[in-house]
Amino acid sequence: MIEHTFQKTIEKYNLLEKKDKLILGVSGGPDSIFMLHMFCRLTTNKLQLVCAHFNHSLREEADEEENFVRSVCKDLGIRFVSEKKDVKKLFKGDSLEQTARNLRLDFFLRLSRQFKIKKLAIAHHKDDVVETMLMRIIRGAALKGLRGILPKSSFKGLCIIRPLVEIRKGEILQWLAVNKISYRTDKTNFEDKFFRNKIRLKLLPVLEELNPNITNTIFNLSRLVTLDYEFISAATRDAYSRIKKEKGRHYVKISLEALKKQNTAMILNIIRLAIEELKGDTRRLDFRHFEEILDLIHARPAFSIVDLPDLEVKKDEGWLIIKSLLF
Repeated sequence: MIEHTFQKTIEKYNLLEKKDKLILGVSGGPDSIFMLHMFCRLTTNKLQLVCAHFNHSLREEADEEENFVRSVCKDLGIRFVSEKKDVKKLFKGDSLEQTARNLRLDFFLRLSRQFKIKKLAIAHHKDDVVETMLMRIIRGAALKGLRGILPKSSFKGLCIIRPLVEIRKGEILQWLAVNKISYRTDKTNFEDKFFRNKIRLKLLPVLEELNPNITNTIFNLSRLVTLDYEFISAATRDAYSRIKKEKGRHYVKISLEALKKQNTAMILNIIRLAIEELKGDTRRLDFRHFEEILDLIHARPAFSIVDLPDLEVKKDEGWLIIKSLLF
């Protein structure tokens, strides 16, 4: 039963503790409405729930969707909080969808501080994990990106849990139909002008012709990649902590001798970790950039420099110096 899968996912990934306080991100779509009902039916945890709805004002139905979620929460006896923003007016060059996601996350973070709740539940399901994996493969991703959507992650002190990650979209729709529970449908999900929708509507049907079990196959790959990444990440942090280095506010110097003693995979992971410490992420960097750094380490003369997006990497006498240009 789908209720059993929901409960087992929570236990498997240790998503909840008894008497947890929890913000539920509910849009009004089938996935988040299903999640809301599942949490209301939990009997093993005495949870304190706050339903949070972000009205992005991007569609004509946005206000009606907000009122719908408010009404559902009233019927269920769940506290409801909403915020309305005109995302189009706040759009500043990033993708419109990403702007909406950022504003929604900001809303959740403010609620977390306001209600002193450190945990947020989001309704990503198994199909979302697979679509995200395919999007990242097409755009380009390292091992970290191929983990897909994690059952549990953190952002600025907020623990984000995803208790639906082992449940298929079709199962959710079937449960809602059987239980005669209404929800709202975002019509833009059926427009193939969006990248994710192209994956869902065009690519996945072709892959299912080749392998009818493709969703579970890719999902299992994401879980295996996650386990491998956790092992490699721990080994990288351990090696990085032991390696000879000097750190400043905008730079890190790493011993070339110590780096060269590592295998190529570990060198790349140490460099990636150093960059993440300096600037928070490795965005705008791809594999050719890291290949340049490898060539700098092994083949180029002292005082050579590699210019990268937001970074400068210099080979000094005995040192590799990575400098952030974001200041």
